[in-house]
Amino acid sequence: MTQHYICNQKDIQSKLKSLNKTKTSDDGWTIFYADIETQENWILTQHESEYHGGGISILKRLPQPTIEELIDIAITSQDKNNITGASFELSEREIYNNENFRENLISKLLNFDIPNSSEFDKERLKIVIYESGLYDQTNRRDIVGKHFTEIEKDADYYQNISIKAKNILSQIKKYSS
Repeated sequence: MTQHYICNQKDIQSKLKSLNKTKTSDDGWTIFYADIETQENWILTQHESEYHGGGISILKRLPQPTIEELIDIAITSQDKNNITGASFELSEREIYNNENFRENLISKLLNFDIPNSSEFDKERLKIVIYESGLYDQTNRRDIVGKHFTEIEKDADYYQNISIKAKNILSQIKKYSS
């Protein structure tokens, strides 16, 4: 199993002991590392860095996955670090790079047979929904210069996906042991 993300702070500190720092970004928020033994490159960055305390530290293996790869990691990985990291990354890419993922992700989550899913998969679904922000109906698209009908269409898009995500969460609650 390939480790893409490390989100647990103790695990990050442990992994950093085996890495060599290679550089720091100009803004100081991203630190680049190399693993001499495995030849892997990693970056330590902060998700939700706008929050007090600088956000949540995440160690990410490079190269960074595409949106499709992130969705695949989130819905198939057996490692909660990968599930959490990929889900965080989807949200971050939407906010900062305008990369769309919601329709594709929610359609894949709707394919889970929740009544017959394992407890791990139910937990996976909760992690993905919360960490990617699928439950949040806030319109994240730019509204400047748009006609109000376009803004309403964008708001409806987020609201509809949020409703589907909340329905999944309700099913999980109903069928959890």
